[in-house]
Amino acid sequence: MKIHQIIFMKLNNIPVFIAISILGLLSIIVPVFILPDLKPYESPLFPLIRTGIEGVSIYSLGFLFFSGFIVKLFSKISFWKIGLMSMVLFPLAAICEMILDSSSHSLFPIEFILYGFYTIPAIIGAATSQVIRRFVIKKK
Repeated sequence: MKIHQIIFMKLNNIPVFIAISILGLLSIIVPVFILPDLKPYESPLFPLIRTGIEGVSIYSLGFLFFSGFIVKLFSKISFWKIGLMSMVLFPLAAICEMILDSSSHSLFPIEFILYGFYTIPAIIGAATSQVIRRFVIKKK
């Protein structure tokens, strides 16, 4: 395989990576509007993201699972990449907030570890989709 073919194959994955990143962001933010008793939090740049992360619920985890499941159903990207990309915007948002206000994320290493744990529902969803897809294809 030539180098330009490899580069082109990797560039074809960019829209899928963007889609899963947006779905991951929505998975955390949408429950903010669904749950009426969620306490709003202040943040220098992204108060909705902070409120969503501070108030992670079963809805958030379910949406992450469903996002991973749907993206893997329609793409050939490995399930672990889908999981990682589902949370990639959150460390970037935290870094932007730390640049703006260095006191806003005093426990940032722990926060980044939590983002790693939040990839697990999307990874499980994508892996489930992969297993179901293989089972359906073998049945035919």
